[in-house]
Amino acid sequence: MTAPDDAFGITPGAAPAPARRDVGNDEAASRAILQTFLEDAGNEAMMDATSPNRAEQVPDMRLRAAAATPDLSASTMSYQQTAASVPIFGGRIVVDLDANDKSFIALNGQVASQPTGDPVARLSPYEAANRLAQWAGVDLIRIPLVAAPQLNWYCDEPKDRWHLVYRFSNVPVSPPADDETTDPDPFPNVGRCCINAIGVPDDAMFDYLIDAHDGQIVYYFAVRALLDIPVPMRGIDASGNQRDFFGLGNGAGFVLVDPLRNIETFDFTSGNLAANPPPPFPTAPINSPAADLQNSAPAAVSAHSNAKIVFDFFNDVLKRNGIDDKGMKLVSVVNVDNRPGNPAPPARWKNAVWWQGKMWYGQDALPNSPNLVSLAIFLDVIGHELTHGVTETTSALVYRDLPGALNESFSDIFGVMIANWYPAGPQPVSSWKWLIGAGLGSNGGPIRDFSNPAATGQPGHMSQYVPLPQSRDHGGVHIYSGIHNKAVHNLLTATDPASGQLSFPTAEAALLLYLTLTRLTPTSDFSAARRTFENVVSAYHAANATLRQQRLAAIAAAYAAVGIV
Repeated sequence: MTAPDDAFGITPGAAPAPARRDVGNDEAASRAILQTFLEDAGNEAMMDATSPNRAEQVPDMRLRAAAATPDLSASTMSYQQTAASVPIFGGRIVVDLDANDKSFIALNGQVASQPTGDPVARLSPYEAANRLAQWAGVDLIRIPLVAAPQLNWYCDEPKDRWHLVYRFSNVPVSPPADDETTDPDPFPNVGRCCINAIGVPDDAMFDYLIDAHDGQIVYYFAVRALLDIPVPMRGIDASGNQRDFFGLGNGAGFVLVDPLRNIETFDFTSGNLAANPPPPFPTAPINSPAADLQNSAPAAVSAHSNAKIVFDFFNDVLKRNGIDDKGMKLVSVVNVDNRPGNPAPPARWKNAVWWQGKMWYGQDALPNSPNLVSLAIFLDVIGHELTHGVTETTSALVYRDLPGALNESFSDIFGVMIANWYPAGPQPVSSWKWLIGAGLGSNGGPIRDFSNPAATGQPGHMSQYVPLPQSRDHGGVHIYSGIHNKAVHNLLTATDPASGQLSFPTAEAALLLYLTLTRLTPTSDFSAARRTFENVVSAYHAANATLRQQRLAAIAAAYAAVGIV
């Protein structure tokens, strides 16, 4: 779903008129800016979301997060739009204020006109869950009610109709195949999952929005302490290379726990997640009697070392404190199986996924390697999957249609960047490898190719976009991601004709693309991403008009070349 033009009156990249005099603290100042923006939006329906007589109040905007953004010298305030105290799905605004004088820097997001309809649910959560179970053709016990579903407002774009809905999150039930079509698949050769995923991570976890009045399923999408002294450790990874990393001493040996980065690595010992019931999660991280693992746990060494690299990129380059920016534990699990039917060993699961807040790694025979090799060797894939965790805890792009393709694209972007950043900082772009999962695609090729999406069966221009049913890759999330990937490839490889230098420095692009991702809304599409990117760049270069125009021109050319306007 993309942001409906008739329901949502604010689009990324818009700049409000000068706000009233900033007052009080960051929240009061940002609310005054929001007030001014909404009043100047020219949409009478927006006035219901404002408080014209009290500039410091925007009553239907609930403050969700406040944080410092040092790279913009800003205080960043994130708001969730509500109506009758009920959140509006997709209604999110991020306001950046100057950290010193609280003046306006930038505003991104979407705001809806006021919902219409009864704000009181007629169905109980239990009744809504039962309707979902009947629709999906499963037993009610499959619908989790441990955490109460949340009421939301949701606008059905095609029908221009508001629904009061229950939002059921992380439901392990796939939708019925009721949107199948007999039309030929226009993109038959595109891999449908991050790495041909099977089962739980891609197919069985969904968020559902269920009308709280009549039980209709209106929308759904896939989802995806103590002071410890680190101990230097080493070992041989799954590629045969010696790696250095940190662990902990426990008195009897050493465990794969990096206390500096809050990274832990576990061995699932070929346990099958598809089994009923699945094996219990390991009780403790991998341990070793010696600090040098040598060749005793190559998959674990790869996973632990590469998790460190990805963490360092987000922490050192993007100034993000872990996946959720709150220092969450980064858990890796190696030797995982997830094939249906619980087949006999050896476990050959050609996948690596971010699921339930952990990284899970399978293993398979790869080109030129007859032995099973852990997918933890693929740094680009690890960067891709862990970026899904960043998206999940920031913009929360829904996993369907163009927002889902944008979700996939940003994971590809940072996967490629991380793989070309280490071991010694960003390599010259002229030497970058632009492939995701080289050797994991069909016939030993890559999963995706930034420089040439057509090489992996992806479209590379919006003129090739054809809306797809949800039964086809959730509306094409892995198909159409190549269009946005190609736009970013154009941007990072473009050079200035006069100087021959890159039009957009790599480190700057990495930071500004990250700031763009964190300012998108759940239903942002490619055009919204371009506008938000331009707005972030304008804020970043506010003091240098010449440089700002050069960067904006580079973005315009890169995105226009693939038809993103």
